[in-house]
Amino acid sequence: MIARHYASGCWMEIILEGDTIASVTPIDGPAEFRDTDDWVAPAFWDIQTNGRWGSSFSDPTLTVDQVAAIVRAQAGLGTARLCPTLITAPQADMLHGVRTIAEACDRFPDVGRMVVGIHLEGPSISEVDGYRGAHPLGAVRGPDWDEYRELQDASGGRVLLITLAPERPGAIEFIRRAAADGVVIALGHTAANASTIRAAVEAGTTLSTHLGNGIASTLPRHPNPIWDQAAEDGLYASLIADGHHLGPSILKTLVRSKSPARIILVSDASPLAGLPPGRYGEWEVDPSGKILVAGTPYLAGSNQGIVTGVNNLIRIAGLSPTQAIDTASCHPARQLGRQLPVIEAGHRANLIRVGVRSRGDRSRFELRSTCVDGIWVEPDLRA
Repeated sequence: MIARHYASGCWMEIILEGDTIASVTPIDGPAEFRDTDDWVAPAFWDIQTNGRWGSSFSDPTLTVDQVAAIVRAQAGLGTARLCPTLITAPQADMLHGVRTIAEACDRFPDVGRMVVGIHLEGPSISEVDGYRGAHPLGAVRGPDWDEYRELQDASGGRVLLITLAPERPGAIEFIRRAAADGVVIALGHTAANASTIRAAVEAGTTLSTHLGNGIASTLPRHPNPIWDQAAEDGLYASLIADGHHLGPSILKTLVRSKSPARIILVSDASPLAGLPPGRYGEWEVDPSGKILVAGTPYLAGSNQGIVTGVNNLIRIAGLSPTQAIDTASCHPARQLGRQLPVIEAGHRANLIRVGVRSRGDRSRFELRSTCVDGIWVEPDLRA
């Protein structure tokens, strides 16, 4: 392929051999930027996605084929690597989920390559309404090392990211042990105060999960868990920039407080992502695109892909296309301790071909195709 490099703007020819970038050669091309130019960037890493098309990684009836379908669908959204995410559930249901994901990874090599690790969002979160979000109260419980080891073993060692509330009794020691075991620990669905957040960071926590969400609707002006996490330099912050979870002012403020270098863009895709408006049991897809706990204003995941978030970071937070793409590629890879996705010979061919259209003093990013381990996929225009 011939395209501009997403960071330098320089033209290059990229040749693939199988699933690998064989060569990257600078070439001459038009100096003037045009809306029709192709640009190439690393494909996305989505570290928080809960399902799609009515299938949930947390469903106690989840099948191997459903896992494979959800994972493979991410290529149409620009994503080459992801963390299937399970929310709070009884231990038996969580065991079923991680075992089924592990079986899908073992059975289908392409799925195994795309799944960088499993994200457990819970069960050790706040039990308080608002902070708990849409997680079922009856399954919320404190951290338990034996439960964690059972899940880790059942997953084949794939549990890579855990979101918890550090104010739970025993949480700080759990964080210390899990971090030493190679797990990335994130704070989320938490009502913790500043001293507890600081203790969690000192114990090994490095991330805030969907900062600004999973929070009570009424808070003290200050201090509160949003500001305390935003001010904590030891924490990256994942953000859901779908236009519903964070208003423009809070999105801009959080990006500025953390700095673009410490932001990770996530989809937080709901199991209802990709479905038309309507009610689906206890959940509903609003005509505006919101996914809600039916009959309430409470959000229950997103219906938008990473592309929407990239554009909102550009349009609202003022990031350049390069900075916005890095929040969904290089930053999550770095946070998970994996090799950074780069466009260099010898590296995996995980790329997105994109357009950058000028709109006054802002640019708009559009996904044109995705290459996942050497295979090109057309975009899913529904996301």
